Formats: sequence, structure tokens, C-alpha cells
Amino acid sequence: MKQSIYSVVYAHDASFVIVAALVCAIGSTLTVVLLVRARVLTHRRRQLHLILAAMIAGTTIWATHFIAMLGYNPAGVAAYEPILTGVSLLVAIFGCMIGVSIGGMDHIRWRATLGGTTLGLTIATMHYTGMAALQVPGRFEWHANLVVLSVLLGCGLGIVMVHRIIYPVTRFCFAGATVAMILAVCTMHFTGMAASIFVADATILVSPENVISNYVLGFIVLAVVSLILLIGFTTFVIETEMSADSQRKLSDAVRRDLLTRLPNRMGFSEHAARLRKRISRGEVLQIAVLTIDLDNFKQINDSMGHEAGDLVLKHVAKQINGVIGDHEFVARIGGDEFAALKSNVKTLEDALDFAERLKTAIGVTLHVSMTELKTGVSIGIASYPSDETDLDTLLQFSDLAMYQAKSGSSNKIEFYDNEIEQVRRDKQALLTDLREAADRDELFLNYQFQNSIATQEVIGFEVLLRWLHPERGMIGPDVFIPLAEETGLIKDIGLWVLRTACQEAASWEVAYPIAVNVSPQQLVEPDFVARVAEILAESNLAPDRLEVEITEATIIQDQRNALAVMHELKSMGIRIAMDDFGTGYSSLSTLQVFPFDKIKIDRSFVQNVHESRQNAAIVRATLLLGAALDVPVLAEGAEIEEEIAFLMQETCSAVQGFYFGKPMPAADVRLLTMVKQDLPRAV
Repeated sequence: MKQSIYSVVYAHDASFVIVAALVCAIGSTLTVVLLVRARVLTHRRRQLHLILAAMIAGTTIWATHFIAMLGYNPAGVAAYEPILTGVSLLVAIFGCMIGVSIGGMDHIRWRATLGGTTLGLTIATMHYTGMAALQVPGRFEWHANLVVLSVLLGCGLGIVMVHRIIYPVTRFCFAGATVAMILAVCTMHFTGMAASIFVADATILVSPENVISNYVLGFIVLAVVSLILLIGFTTFVIETEMSADSQRKLSDAVRRDLLTRLPNRMGFSEHAARLRKRISRGEVLQIAVLTIDLDNFKQINDSMGHEAGDLVLKHVAKQINGVIGDHEFVARIGGDEFAALKSNVKTLEDALDFAERLKTAIGVTLHVSMTELKTGVSIGIASYPSDETDLDTLLQFSDLAMYQAKSGSSNKIEFYDNEIEQVRRDKQALLTDLREAADRDELFLNYQFQNSIATQEVIGFEVLLRWLHPERGMIGPDVFIPLAEETGLIKDIGLWVLRTACQEAASWEVAYPIAVNVSPQQLVEPDFVARVAEILAESNLAPDRLEVEITEATIIQDQRNALAVMHELKSMGIRIAMDDFGTGYSSLSTLQVFPFDKIKIDRSFVQNVHESRQNAAIVRATLLLGAALDVPVLAEGAEIEEEIAFLMQETCSAVQGFYFGKPMPAADVRLLTMVKQDLPRAV
């Protein structure tokens, strides 16, 4: 035992031990950082990170051993056999590659354990290969128990290291993995050294030929360590910069509208928050808030398709960017609705000038499909502090002023004033009419084809709610649905839609399935599942013909309740689809946790998918995700043959859009479903 203590304590130069420990700490840190980063990467970049981490880990193990050995000289004369010295480096590097490949950075515990064990065995194999390369005038005898202990320490700490990387439970686990690797290398080395007893033998000579001296070995170790650590550090810096750049781009993308590249509602809210701070510091005294809405945009969409509508929106955004100046900010906050802030307002004429510039810029002629379209706008203006001191309320006031401008016959720019309260009263009147609309048979359902991509045959219908007001005419769902959700009417209206759609579908001679949207307020109702079961029983509709469409925003509000409701619906045989995928949170965890039977890609990504690289990338990624999860994907909003061809090429399973026909009233669908072959493949 005394000799073992002597081998560790007295036969080592402390300065070399300190340098070895420092190199081990640096290399271990870089190794763990690369392995941690590899966990969140995919495919080629992940493999490159694992290979580089293995190279750094192997070099670190090797360098730690030989730097410490440079300070170990039990007999006064020592040298190193070059082939075994080189082999020990290859053992370390390739052993670490095998270890990280087995560990795989995947959530499979036995692989993590085996990978950590392999790393420990690699450290031990490298150590004893390196000891075999040591040429001294004598021989080594070994304590078998300490040799076994050194191997067990390396393996045990290697397992801890890999497990802390793959299964972190706190934010300190990655630091713990680094410490575990340092301890695995150092404790294995010094326990192995304690296991060795040097016995001098004058008959054994160290020939200066065919060996590496300490000085040469020191230079080799320095060169190898410097090169590998430099590569690792450079890679780390480059990856960090790339990650930061990607994060900046992602942050910008989250705050910008995908179609127009103008700031979106989130970008507008953040700009407004910055203005609030400037107001509180007295840097801004007066602000104008503008709400801008395109005139007749719905008619353009309905008559010429959403592709033409998108071209109009892009054109409007380009025109806006061309006229806004300092202290002016414009965002797209809705379909055809924009909001603007002007912070250097001195008089109301400044706000009016800004509005006139926007109106003039937007109101130019645009040529779409050999048709001249002249876009006009209605603009509402509210000002701080004369109208209100809260920016959110000001936005509501400017919105009311905009609707006033839209209803006017000539002037398309209106300032908010108290008379606009009449708009509020109109809204209340609309709400009153909406409460009675179902009883007065003003609400009705349309049905839109859902078609197979492979055969282009109809495979189902989505149910769409419409309101024909006796005085106001056709009122779009974008107007009355938000009003119904604000007041809770959506719960009763939603049940009416579900009951009417089920009764209608049950009367069809061909048993096509139907898809019905469910609002967040419906889903949280305690008796929602019971009401659905009751409607199915009343209508005699088979549960597997009903598909409930739920947006991610619906389930994100109360995930536990939503999951329970979805499981109950599925147990009845009802299918569940995630609607508008890509427009909300679109997190992978949602698809992992919730039992969706279908993913519906939002139409904003399908439109122009054959020409837009961004849209194409998003659609492809969604289709790959659906294939990996074995969940079919339906693309919404396909209107032209090129979009259908793209979706067919990418093996999308189903599609919905004007390409196959516009939404139809129930009577027309009933006639078409009398004989299946009467249904057209494309209209």
C-alpha cells in the first residue's frame, strides 16, 4: 500500500498533474457541450457533432494520461515506445466514437448505460496501453484489486456522464456531466497508477533508439491537444454564432407576417410596449393610432381566389413600406387589416397626413390575371392623449373609427369621436340578431369537398357555418363568430351546427364523413361529450363518420381537460383533426401527447406552395412529420393545378380547396351524394 501511495503522490511532479487536470477540464467541457448540442440536432449535423465530441474526448483522455506521465519518473530514466503510444491515441478516439454512437444521445436507457460503460472501458484500455508504451529500467507489478477498481471507476463515472447528458433533471446536470467525465479520467488514471508497483531491474536497459523521449512526447502531446481543442473551440464558436443568428431570424419570423413580411400582431404589441415606456419617461407626448382595412377584399378572394388576394396583400405591404418614415410603424394584424402607430405627432394634421399617404400609396391599380384591381382602404384614427391614454383602448377606438369610415360613402378616413359609439350599438344589435338567428332559420351550413390526392375522389366534407341576415345580407363568419365567442353564444351555435350537420349527413345515401369545427368554449363544457353522444344517437350517424376539428389554441388553454375530452371522443369512435396547423403554437409536444387522427395544414402555407420556398419547406416538413407519426395530412386551400401537383408529388394524402369546387348548400350535396359516381373529381 505504501508503494501504491508513493506511485501516486511522490513519483508525480505536481506541476504536470495540475496541467493534466486543466487539459482534462477544458476537453471535458468541450466534449459535454458538443454532446449536449448534438441532442437537439438532426441527421448530418448531429453525426458531425458526435464525431467531433468523440475526437475531443479521446484526445483529452490521451493527453491527460501522457501529460501526467511526463511528470512521472520512478527510475530517473524514461522513454516511450512510439507504436504503442500512437495506438493508445487511436484506442482513445475510436473507443469514444463507439461509446457516443452506442449512447446515441437518444432516450433509451440501456444504450446510455452501455455507451457510458464503453467510455469507461476506453479510458482504462487507453491507460494500460499507454503504460505498456512506457520504457523504464525495470518492470511493473500490479495490484489486481486496484486494477479492477480503476476500471469500475471509469465505467461508473462514464455512465453517470452519459445519463446526465441524456436525462437532465436540473439545469446543473450538464455541469455534473462535465465533472463526471473529469473524475472518470482522473480517478481511473491515478487509481491505475496506484495499482502499479515499479521494480527496478539493472538488467533492463532503455535504449535511446526507437523510443520517444519526454521532450519529444511533450511536443507531440502539445501539438495534438492544441490542434484538436482548437478545432473543437472553433466549431463551438461557429455553432454558437449560427445558433444565435438562427435564433435572431426565428425571433424576427415570429414577429413578422409570413406573407407580407410586415410586423404581425406580436410585433405591433411589442412596439406599442416600447412606446408605453417612452410615454412614461416623457419622451413622447402625442401618438396617433391607425387601423387600416382594405375595401372589397373579400370580394376579390371570392371572385378571383385566394391567390389573387395574396397578391393584393403583398402589393399593399410593398406600397406601405415605400411611404412610411421615421417614427411610423405599420403591422398586419389580421386578414386584410393593418394597424399603424405614429409617435412624433404634433397636431392632428400630422396624423391625417400619415393616413393620406397610406391611402394614396395603397389605392393604386394592380393587374392580376389580366384584370385591373384598384385597392382602396378605410382608415380609422385615434390619438393619445386626447381620445384615450391606454394604447390598447386606442386601438379599439381606431377600429371603431375605421368601421365608420368603411360605412361612409366618400370620406375613407375618420377620426374617433363620441358619435362612433353608435358603432357599438350596432354591434349590440347584431349580437341581438345573432341570438335569434338559428330560431329564425337565418343560419345555414355549407359543405366543402375533401378529396383524395391519389384518386382525386371525394372522401368527405368540411361543414362551414353561414349567416344570411334579412336586412344586412350575408354576414361572414369572420364577423359573427368572434362576436359569438366574445359573448359565449358559440356554445349554443356550435351544438346547433353539430346537430344539423349530423342529421344532414345521416340522410345521405353515400356514407361520407363530415368534419366539424369545435371552439375552445365548447371543449371545456362539462357535458360536451355527453351532448355529442346524444346528437349522434338522435341523428343515427355512425361515430366514425364524424371528425372533430380542433385548433392548437383550443387545447393549449386547458391541456389536461382537452386531453380527457379527446380520449372520450375517440373511445366513441369519433376522429380528431388538428386544424390550422402551422398558424398557432404547432409544437411537437402537442402532436406527441394528443391523439390526433389527422393534421390539416393551414391554407396560408398551401397557397402558392409550388413557387414559395418557405411555404414548400413548411409543407414538406409537416408531411414528413405526419408520415413519421403515422398521421395523415390534409392540405387546405388548394386552388390551382400546380398546387395539387406539388402536393401529389410530396405524397400528401388529402386536399381541400376551390380546385375541387366551392362550398355547397346542403340540398346540393344531398343530390350529389345520392349516387357516388355523380360527384365530380374537380369543378
